[in-house]
Amino acid sequence: MTSRITPSIPYPELPSTMRQMRVASDVGGTFTDSVAYDPETGRLTVSKVSTTPENRAEGTVAGLRRALQMQARSGADVAYVGHGMTTATNAVIQRRGARTAFITNEGFRDILLIGRQNRPSLYDLSVVRQEQIVPRERCFTVRGRLDAAGCEIAPLDEAGLREIAAHLRADGVQAVAVTFLHAYANPQHERRAAEVLGAELPGVIVCISTDVLREFREFERASVTVLNAFLVPLMDRYLASLVAMLEAPDGLGLPAGTPVMVMEAAGGVMTVMSARAKPVHTVLSGPAGGVVAASHVAAACGVADLITMDIGGTSTDISLIRDGRPAVTREARLEAMPIRLPVVDINAIGAGGGSIAWIDDGGALRVGPQSAEAVPGPACYRRGGTEPTVSDANLVLGRLGTDTRLGGDMTLDLEAARRVIRQRVAEPLGIGLIEAAAGILRVAHANIVRGIRVVSVERGHDPRDFALVPFGGAGPMHGSPVARDLGMPRLVVPPNPGILCAYGLLVSDLRHDLLETHVRGLQDFSFATAQPILQRLETSASALLAHDGVPPERRVIELRADLRYVGQSFELAVPVAPATAQGWADLAARFHELHRQRFGHADERAAVEVVTLAVTGWGRVDPPRLAQLEAGGPDAQAARLGTRPVYFEAGAVGTGGAWHEAPVYERARLRAGNVVTGPAVIDEVSATTVLYPGDAARVHATGALFVEVMA
Repeated sequence: MTSRITPSIPYPELPSTMRQMRVASDVGGTFTDSVAYDPETGRLTVSKVSTTPENRAEGTVAGLRRALQMQARSGADVAYVGHGMTTATNAVIQRRGARTAFITNEGFRDILLIGRQNRPSLYDLSVVRQEQIVPRERCFTVRGRLDAAGCEIAPLDEAGLREIAAHLRADGVQAVAVTFLHAYANPQHERRAAEVLGAELPGVIVCISTDVLREFREFERASVTVLNAFLVPLMDRYLASLVAMLEAPDGLGLPAGTPVMVMEAAGGVMTVMSARAKPVHTVLSGPAGGVVAASHVAAACGVADLITMDIGGTSTDISLIRDGRPAVTREARLEAMPIRLPVVDINAIGAGGGSIAWIDDGGALRVGPQSAEAVPGPACYRRGGTEPTVSDANLVLGRLGTDTRLGGDMTLDLEAARRVIRQRVAEPLGIGLIEAAAGILRVAHANIVRGIRVVSVERGHDPRDFALVPFGGAGPMHGSPVARDLGMPRLVVPPNPGILCAYGLLVSDLRHDLLETHVRGLQDFSFATAQPILQRLETSASALLAHDGVPPERRVIELRADLRYVGQSFELAVPVAPATAQGWADLAARFHELHRQRFGHADERAAVEVVTLAVTGWGRVDPPRLAQLEAGGPDAQAARLGTRPVYFEAGAVGTGGAWHEAPVYERARLRAGNVVTGPAVIDEVSATTVLYPGDAARVHATGALFVEVMA
């Protein structure tokens, strides 16, 4: 079989019958977040349950069931399911995919091993490269060659392919990736190879590069194709079992055939069948839903320029959004392997609630990237954790309370948190318990600030011009100090921030990306030549959307050209809008302007060349309506639960800081227009927002918190 067959399912609609609920879940390292939305009433319910590492589908079903029960509904009422997870990413990191082989042209066996020959550290002579997905002994070559125009120089050696197939069969190979030189210009050899191998290796997955990434640069194309082949058996089993569990009477009880959509890395969703065939598109997709949802919420609040800060149990994922659109890159990497596919531009760092605090050989306090994860978790989780974490520090300092119930039911062990911080941090450093806990937070905040500078200052953006949008289970707890360190004046804390990635699955549109490489000077590339290529890509994208059941009125096709100056080795994506002769004539000017915005300079006298023509096909969905809170005055006393002592640090380890008797508010009881001044704590099921002294939070009509950060 090959990965080219992608059966579809009906596109989700919003019927007026009882079967109308839209649900989604996002599986994280520590918690699985779920939402249930009723389009008729606009009611949204959320749940947070512990992730089940042995079978993540179990936690998914449990979380969805709980969110539905809050509305007295069941799986039988569900019309749409969204699913986000890190399964593919973790499989690559942990090398838990299929036993995969690689086939390419004779003389190019070591494409994957050689890569681009670049060193991660230029002067380090003892560099150890990452273990390859496919070892050299499972890399094979076959005679046959096309030139750069796609013309056949030597025919494909089918007898040689059959010999290789016999070897692979004896070796127990489960998946094969095929990448031939210049196949992007003519896929004939790859398609014939898939037919031969499919006949010789029944039951073995065969992925060809032109079905995964029809683009030049053989190393990147080979890498993505290998990753896809490596992941198909694992993801096929996982997603098939998930759907079966969702439909099982003792599972969620979905009606058979209910649309199940999977988050993909570019910020859209794909059908579950597409995800089973091309799982490489789900690599690095974990945090994408949160970025899309943050953009959606911020837009509803009138904020177009923002930096998102998603702090979960293991990592902090950071992204910059300008003019309401998340940035998308095609230069992402995972484990030193290029992911030459559209990916939401996210900088992930090892700083989360479960990040472990430790003392390095020089006696300095460090936080992360190691994490306590879901099991055993932080010491305060009562699951046997023995290492101090950021969550333990937050509990010791009162940001979390002993009465706080994470996910609605998990109580916290203050004495365990104190014990591990005292033993592992305070005593080795010769400081007090409180200073040690405050130091853990200061180091974690410094790590996050550096991560935000990477996507802002280092790319020519002043973070002071943006609002910081903290979310994830731990994001709102750390938003104020991070914003203050960066000089950012405002936070926008979304409703239900701890489950925003799951909410993003209800906001994201269905997406297909198609492209073709055509390297040619722009001055020699007329619109008459480009138009049939763009039309062909547009027709293919529309056909894919139709195959997914998207009605014509919900289809949107966007066109682009990847351009560069002659001699450059990278491109910039320039929209082709409208697809007219005049629009094509304006490409060069738009490229120069984009180059100036990105790099600070442009050379309008230099020759420009086209590298790739591409389209993105969107299947638009109706996003959930954000709640409109009942209006209230500035007084928020009706939402006040009491007080608790909270420590606010004032500097580096061992300096300053003071305890405050901070009022605690229940976010669900806040009304539009309420104002909460810091120091204060705002509790909810999915997260906790901490306001530092001098901060002021105003409740927006959507339920978002606008926090003015004291400088």
